[in-house]
Amino acid sequence: MSRLDDAPELAAEIEGPSLRPFLALHVDLPDPVYAFTGKGTLTFEGHDWTGIEGVATIGTIGEDTDGTATGVTATLNRIPTEFRDDVADQAVRGGLTEFILGCLSGDYKTLIGRRRLWKGRLQQYDINDSGTELSVTITAESRAIDQRRPAIKRFTDEYQQRKYPGDKVFEYVPRMVEVPILWANASQDATSTSTPAGNGRGRYSVQRDYQ
Repeated sequence: MSRLDDAPELAAEIEGPSLRPFLALHVDLPDPVYAFTGKGTLTFEGHDWTGIEGVATIGTIGEDTDGTATGVTATLNRIPTEFRDDVADQAVRGGLTEFILGCLSGDYKTLIGRRRLWKGRLQQYDINDSGTELSVTITAESRAIDQRRPAIKRFTDEYQQRKYPGDKVFEYVPRMVEVPILWANASQDATSTSTPAGNGRGRYSVQRDYQ
């Protein structure tokens, strides 16, 4: 139980003779989602979490066989169609998405322990309209999945301003392309000869003949 050292109450319940677990979902949308796989309302972390039993499903959190991270999906069903515009306005990529594992007391009303199980970012937001009701499916990805994506960086002022507004390190880079470079020439007097160093990049060696 080393992974639950920071949640001793939850660890004790898991090792006990009975367990009443739940999985909670938080999505940081313009209208934040606080939901858990149960009934009624549960209050913790300063928020009221709404039970979604029978109206929502949460996918499996796991990894591929090679250890790479995979996405997690959650679906909310039976949404009245009049809320379609409000639901569509919530589609904001990159929002914080968290899954929390917890357990309840025997009356299913009191939180005994909890632990944040997974944390990622919202990547996809799908709305399915059946004509009489809506269903919304979100897909979130762990930051670990970025390991499979190439990191594209450009040494331009526009890219630098997005990363560090106000920084001017690349402001004059485009102008430098047109700046002429004057290479030094060896002495041209009659007592010296100059021979290129052989690299063709403007570096010269000078040999002098003394008579």
